[in-house]
Amino acid sequence: MKITSAIAENITTCFEGNNWTDVSVDDVLKDVDWHEAQQKNIASPNTIVSLVNHLYYWNHIIMQRIKGENPSIHDSNGFDVKKLSNEDDWNSLKDETHQSFMQLADAIKNFPEEKLEETYAEGKSSYYKNFQGIIEHAYYHLGQIVTIKKLIKAEEKK
Repeated sequence: MKITSAIAENITTCFEGNNWTDVSVDDVLKDVDWHEAQQKNIASPNTIVSLVNHLYYWNHIIMQRIKGENPSIHDSNGFDVKKLSNEDDWNSLKDETHQSFMQLADAIKNFPEEKLEETYAEGKSSYYKNFQGIIEHAYYHLGQIVTIKKLIKAEEKK
């Protein structure tokens, strides 16, 4: 298997499941409603919706880097999500995030392997490090989402 195909598969399974962790973004978010997604808790300054938006934001940063661009990172770092008004807003963000994972996986799968050690900009890290990093990043935030969700669900049971 080509390394780019393996990386792309890891990105896909992080979102859709059937990965080594037995947890995925899609599965964790299935039973989170739009109120829960915005609920703050003591475990994190972030909400589930801000973490999902942050994942979406960074998937697009990596897509720009694949195109050879060097996008600036906003101070908000993708955590600045507008307040959800209803379940449709939440479903739209989840769908857009899913699409961003699939688009990124497709772009990486089609990325020329001979360019993996090249940098997307002078003095920056290689494409390979960016691709591996975005997977690590997604799993890191997935762990936060799992923890926040457990706390929210436990509080609701009280």
